[in-house]
Amino acid sequence: MNGAATLRIVHVTNEPFGFDTANGVQQVVYALAHAQAQLEHSVAVVTRDDQSVRLVGSDRTFQDRARVAAATASRSGGLFVSRYFEPVLSQRVDALRPDIVHFHSVHIPQNVALAASLRQRGIRYCVTVHGGLFPPALRRRPVKKRLFKWLFERAYLNDAHFVQAVSDYEAVALREYGITAPVIVIPNGLPPHAEEPPTEPDALFVRYPALRGRRVLLFVGRLDPWQKSLDLLIEAFARERLGGEAALVFVGPDWFGSRERLTRLARRCGVFSDVLFLPPVFGPERANLFAAADVFVHPSRWEGLSLSVLAAAAASKPCVLTRVADPFHELERAGAAILVNATVHDIAAGLRRAVTLGTDELREMGRRGHDAVASRFSWREIAQRLADAYRDDRSPTG
Repeated sequence: MNGAATLRIVHVTNEPFGFDTANGVQQVVYALAHAQAQLEHSVAVVTRDDQSVRLVGSDRTFQDRARVAAATASRSGGLFVSRYFEPVLSQRVDALRPDIVHFHSVHIPQNVALAASLRQRGIRYCVTVHGGLFPPALRRRPVKKRLFKWLFERAYLNDAHFVQAVSDYEAVALREYGITAPVIVIPNGLPPHAEEPPTEPDALFVRYPALRGRRVLLFVGRLDPWQKSLDLLIEAFARERLGGEAALVFVGPDWFGSRERLTRLARRCGVFSDVLFLPPVFGPERANLFAAADVFVHPSRWEGLSLSVLAAAAASKPCVLTRVADPFHELERAGAAILVNATVHDIAAGLRRAVTLGTDELREMGRRGHDAVASRFSWREIAQRLADAYRDDRSPTG
């Protein structure tokens, strides 16, 4: 598969195809597929969630194959489908005659079964694990994940053409997990429409007048208290007694009842009136929230490469981050972030500094962050690097 010829690329994901979602994997697949299509590759996204085949490329032959794939799924819908091997999934991918199949996420038995079928037919595949193999993530349901690894997933990953890590931190985690396949480090790019301008930059204060005149400390993402250190964030905010000067605004989906747990924690810490929870928003509404925020906070205990951090930097927001949330050190080098450790003491000190910095200094930090991510995290460049890795007949290295 040497040379620069266009490729037939099939992405396989659990999530529906689209970008108006708080699901980072879904946003990545959407942005990557469109960037690959802009490079004139033929791209299809096959999703298990809604049983769809979405064509992104414009090649007419591939369009015909996509129609066949969709029709195959429809005709096969009444057949018995095994819980762990879906004939429809395999048939849809076969109909597209891909050069490469790109799987997203791990611990999915159907992907393991499909990959085994691809290997038998000599079709390459690669895997992006999207943070699923960090040690803390593996401690959730550890027995089931350990059994699945040794029985099925180890061969699936090690027989891949390559496994993509989105940061050096993740590459280390993949090697520690025991992956012997080539591991390449290629980051995520900016979220779709990350630089969309706000339409109503004052909207947050119109709706919540009590926030006006206070520093707005904004978190955007899944409300996962453990991974994102949201428990430590609330405790740190309370420790510094910042309520009179600042407010914490959490924007994102509930995570197994996390919103209620975090609400109870805020009450216990005496800062309930200074903490606001909002549902996920996208497009202009999200741009309006970033416009209203003074500082973006993301003190993760572990992280691949957060799209929310990239979106905040693209929106010219200064950040309070742990180093794992800035894995390429771009924001640290640019002087665009206050770096903390994932402890109450360190996060508290970072929040205090963010609240006491002058407006002009915060604005300059945000400008530097914007320039850093705009030049470094282009989806077009990322799509080209992945295409080169898809084609490489040698073992790609990273």
